[in-house]
Amino acid sequence: MMFWNKNNGLILRSNFKDFLLYFVLLFAFSSSNVFAVSVNDFSRAPEFYNVKISPDGKHLAILVNTEGRKTLAFLDTKTFNVTFALSSEKHDQVADYYWVNNERVVIQVEQVRGALEKPLNYGEIYSVNFDGSKGLMVFGYRSKNPTAQGGFLIDLLEGDDKHVLISKRALSRRTDVFSEVTKLNIYSGKARKVKRAPIVYSEFLIDHEGYPRFVSGLDKNYRTHLYYSSGKGDSWSQFGEDFDGEFQPIAFSSDNNSIYALKSDDGGPKGLYHYDLLTNKETELYRSTMVDPTYVISSQLNEVFGLRLDEDYPNYLYLQPSSVEAKLHQSLVQAFNGDTVLVTSVTADDKQAIVHVSSDRNPGVFYLFDTDTMKARHLLNARGWIKPSEMAMTEPFRIKTKDGLILNGLMTLPKGKDKNLPTVILPHGGPHARDYWGFDPIVQMLASRGYAVVQVNFRGSTGYGKSFEKAGYGNWGTKIQDDIMLATQYAIQQGVADEKRMCIFGISFGGYSALQSGVRFPDTFKCVIGYAGVYDLEMLYNEGDVTSMTWGDAFLDETLGSDKAVQRAQSPVYSVNKLKAPVLIIHGEDDERAPIEHAEALKAALDKANQPYEWLVKDNEGHGFYKEENIQEVYETILAFVDKYIGH
Repeated sequence: MMFWNKNNGLILRSNFKDFLLYFVLLFAFSSSNVFAVSVNDFSRAPEFYNVKISPDGKHLAILVNTEGRKTLAFLDTKTFNVTFALSSEKHDQVADYYWVNNERVVIQVEQVRGALEKPLNYGEIYSVNFDGSKGLMVFGYRSKNPTAQGGFLIDLLEGDDKHVLISKRALSRRTDVFSEVTKLNIYSGKARKVKRAPIVYSEFLIDHEGYPRFVSGLDKNYRTHLYYSSGKGDSWSQFGEDFDGEFQPIAFSSDNNSIYALKSDDGGPKGLYHYDLLTNKETELYRSTMVDPTYVISSQLNEVFGLRLDEDYPNYLYLQPSSVEAKLHQSLVQAFNGDTVLVTSVTADDKQAIVHVSSDRNPGVFYLFDTDTMKARHLLNARGWIKPSEMAMTEPFRIKTKDGLILNGLMTLPKGKDKNLPTVILPHGGPHARDYWGFDPIVQMLASRGYAVVQVNFRGSTGYGKSFEKAGYGNWGTKIQDDIMLATQYAIQQGVADEKRMCIFGISFGGYSALQSGVRFPDTFKCVIGYAGVYDLEMLYNEGDVTSMTWGDAFLDETLGSDKAVQRAQSPVYSVNKLKAPVLIIHGEDDERAPIEHAEALKAALDKANQPYEWLVKDNEGHGFYKEENIQEVYETILAFVDKYIGH
């Protein structure tokens, strides 16, 4: 153990030469960095989403943005000649993809259709060779064997060049549907049942022989249950006692007789444990005093070799430090000075790897890495028009609440400025989520215009242990907002923020926080921006998609508290008369998570109280905008608003 610090559905584009020219131009521009950074540049989607190398190292698969749609291009690794391009014609485009063998890729398909701008995933799977041959929709309602169920890739079955494992479930408006692990032939589309989950909302862990051995799910009371199977032919049995999501198997050891798991018994951060399935002996390997591991790191689907942790900057914990993957990743983190490193794919002989590197100032670069020479060959910049040298640095900070909680935060200052700055407080969504150090286009856009940006992981945020998360339950409008104000005061005390030029802006729960903090602390903020926010907590029980889930009411009762009077008291829509700052309301008309009724109720309340506000609503947009021109309009509107009230 080691800890390291710091033909069916999708169609070939008709004019291949035009596409090749377009791709070459994209490739050239990705490295040229000749454009000045504008609002449009911050609102643009990446030119390149992902790069993966074939097991034999002879071909690259690159997911490319072509005029706002995703195209999968296959290239010869040595010459970069395009062998085939799977274009996003009609309604289909690539969501994600994986090499299964030297010639064939499986693709999770998404569709751009219906009212929403954002694509939808109906669980269709397409398979094709790198030269465009044998293309076939192998699973879904438009496959050779049509089904009303959706399939989602969960394991590539190492050593089996013809099959993958998918999690199959009914495509239904009902949310309490059971999933089934299915073995899918990637050439014919033939499917065979492997094992059905005993509980809904299930996630499977597959062992190294391709058998589902663990499955977890949620019951109607929003409690997690974990089931175990010893292998092929064995039925599910409950694993241990009922628990509140604090034992999470993440990977099998090489002999399949033990697992690595994340566990916490005391409400604190989860530690990494080795658990022997034969003797039931567990050994703690590492535990942070502050954070849960953020996510598992792997070089392929379901092949875990480590964990990322985010106390402040990203750090890494390796399950087997002597493995090729761990050594490669560790050396790359060293080489790139602690930046975020993701290994997207590795060849079968472990001699070549595709590496994605990013940071607070770098939106992402892909490299082809040679493990023999230990040299990296630059391939593509995800957003080539962004110059990292022109971006602002994001630095972590920690503060302590009056009741003893340690809060982790992030502060981004405009280049060359660090005192008496107009400042935007940017609380995250969720609330049961968190902010991480890394590139954020909204943060960088604000910093590029001279604004300091302050983010804080308030109580209720995930990733700091269950007790820290539960400290936010029932306190959405009170203690959570106190934590946000504590970070605001910290920025002022440090001399960074000009206390007379403060604005608060957030998305989703962050939008709620912006309005609620504006109500709670009316003399602090000179402007308030709510984007896709919820503003009437009682309304969450009647509008939106949360209560459509089996556990929706239980989740709201636990996290909000079931007292209606308290909910109303913590809903900014009922207290807008306390506001002193003008408000900007941004919302998608087709938002299902925070329905437009929230924005309309806030607008009506502001009208009644004769409070000033601005209004930007877009149809066909959901919970956060997807269309680039709409995102650009949002960003321009936000900048104009903050410039008006706290600008220079």
